[in-house]
Amino acid sequence: MPSISHWGLFLCASVASAARLTVSIPSTPPLLPNPGTLPLSTHAVLVGPPGVRYDVPIRRDSTFVFPDVADASYLLTLHSRDYFFPPLRVDVSKATDASQQQTIQAWQTFRGNEWDNKGPNYGSGKGELQLQLQPSGHKDFYQARGGFNIIGFVKSPMILMALVSAVMIFGMPYLMDNMDPETKAEFNEMQKSSPLTGSGGAADQLQNFDLAGWMAGKGTNSASGGGGSKKR
Repeated sequence: MPSISHWGLFLCASVASAARLTVSIPSTPPLLPNPGTLPLSTHAVLVGPPGVRYDVPIRRDSTFVFPDVADASYLLTLHSRDYFFPPLRVDVSKATDASQQQTIQAWQTFRGNEWDNKGPNYGSGKGELQLQLQPSGHKDFYQARGGFNIIGFVKSPMILMALVSAVMIFGMPYLMDNMDPETKAEFNEMQKSSPLTGSGGAADQLQNFDLAGWMAGKGTNSASGGGGSKKR
């Protein structure tokens, strides 16, 4: 039966060979000048094979510590109320040398891409890895309401149409009254010869259209033809 000293040596060896991951958030002005202002709800999550998950809260020194990470490949995500952080891929592999220390490496990964698609390397180490992870953006849940802009208001298509209509309604009579007599006569002649407003134009025909007679099958020239020729 092993003695107590043997069990103690075994526990010390297992602790010495455990991988330790430390993630710190540095000061990144102007986005995050003071990492100490992050809320206590900020936490980091390591998700590995099915059933393997490590979740640690933020510490006072703005770090996240995973003291004992098993051999596997993990997705590291930082969850914050106010900031976005890039996800990382963390690989912990078994020791291959006499030091009996695990190898731990970290790369940036990209959501929606293959797992083997690695980004920039964030570091590697034997038995322990310390890396810094800067925020990539600020979370804005509300959009500031813009003030009243008279230029944008006038540029609106509806306002432009209303202004043009008002100019045509109130400006055309004034122009007609102050128009030169010869120009006014020419304008009246143009209106008479217009297919829309002239005599027998589309507007006049539409106004004098007999809908009831048309529906009854009466032709437009039936009244003027005198009923047609009679047989003898």
